[in-house]
Amino acid sequence: MKLAPRTELYESDSGFVLRTADDEHFALALDRDEFDQLAQALAGSVAPVSAKPKTALSALLTAGHVVPDSSTEEVAVLGCGSVAAALVGMLGRVGKSTGHAATRSISVSDDGVEFLGSGGSISCFRDGNRYVVVPEGVRLTDVTMRRAASRRNRQRIEDGYAPRAGGLRLISSIHPVSDAAAEFVAAQVLAEVIDPTADHCVTAIDLRTLRVTRHPILPVPEPPR
Repeated sequence: MKLAPRTELYESDSGFVLRTADDEHFALALDRDEFDQLAQALAGSVAPVSAKPKTALSALLTAGHVVPDSSTEEVAVLGCGSVAAALVGMLGRVGKSTGHAATRSISVSDDGVEFLGSGGSISCFRDGNRYVVVPEGVRLTDVTMRRAASRRNRQRIEDGYAPRAGGLRLISSIHPVSDAAAEFVAAQVLAEVIDPTADHCVTAIDLRTLRVTRHPILPVPEPPR
């Protein structure tokens, strides 16, 4: 436990005082030994023994003047690429470790769902010019089946425009996921880890405009037997 930001406990001529983050001042009815017990509890060394510092600590917690230690959740990032690297860095900066004893995992692929590792509670993959973030409450197969169906309609090539076998062909060497896009996508994934969206919605990020949209995904019914 720690004092909340801009909060102080100090000794004055009239006794011990709490100064809150709003610059309000309150007297603490504690003697020197009781104040020392409270200070040791805030330092994380030992819990208060006497009743008065115990009560004071409970009251400070309830009022928000003392904040509990944040538990460090371990989140594994399964995959490689620019989004995975950006995500690992962001998770570390917000106090979530990425060790092997992870309680949650995120599968990430910059190069399509077919390269996505299995086992992630959250799945993120590139689908053309979009990056798709699939939350825990949505089955990955439901997403891929629906996107494959819509892609079939978009990718039809008119007669005469299909590439000729053995013909000349130039393809861009620039990867669709730029460094800026990777950071932006990683931020959306981190938001999903911290504050999940609706269970039935996936998040899509346009890699060119960085526009974020949400799409409801209902379960695909099982075929009749």
